[in-house]
Amino acid sequence: MTFIRYLYQKSLIKKFKKCNRGAVALEYALGLPIFLTLVLGVFDLGGVYFATILLEGGLREAARYGVTGDLDPGVTKEEKILETINLHGAGFVQVQADELSTLVYEDFDAIGDPEPYVDANGNNIYDGGEAFTDLNCNGAWDSDAGFDGAGNGSEVVLYTVEHETQLITGYIAHLIGENGKVKLRASVAVRNEPYGGGASC
Repeated sequence: MTFIRYLYQKSLIKKFKKCNRGAVALEYALGLPIFLTLVLGVFDLGGVYFATILLEGGLREAARYGVTGDLDPGVTKEEKILETINLHGAGFVQVQADELSTLVYEDFDAIGDPEPYVDANGNNIYDGGEAFTDLNCNGAWDSDAGFDGAGNGSEVVLYTVEHETQLITGYIAHLIGENGKVKLRASVAVRNEPYGGGASC
């Protein structure tokens, strides 16, 4: 009985070895996720790269406009800057007003510097109540002394945009970004032409 069972099992094993039905379906099931990740990933990463180029190009063009004293009637300089960025976004990148920030400084060396303060207890950080110089005139000590605004003549302006762009397919959303969106950031610093006075409190 054991010998017969052995022969039966051996014949079944031989049949399975020779059988190749379903091999294509198995290869397809194993290869499809990898193939889709490569193809759709190229679309998503390409879209992010394209959006970055548009954002940086638009910001440079906006900065070129910002350095001039030209201003259309009824439009603020900040509105014109935002309009210029979106014009170069080609409909693919549309920046909202709260995604754009402009900070004004006296010189390039001052970008990112904190407001001077008297370190009374010598701990190398600002503590509430310590005396400080309110360079940006907002009544509080700031770790960045830049003024909000587009600046006056001969002042340095730092333009920064932080914009979320949607992935084209969203297939690799679990690998990059958050909730199918990727945050892009671009910045440029320029000096305005000497068309007017500097900032003052």
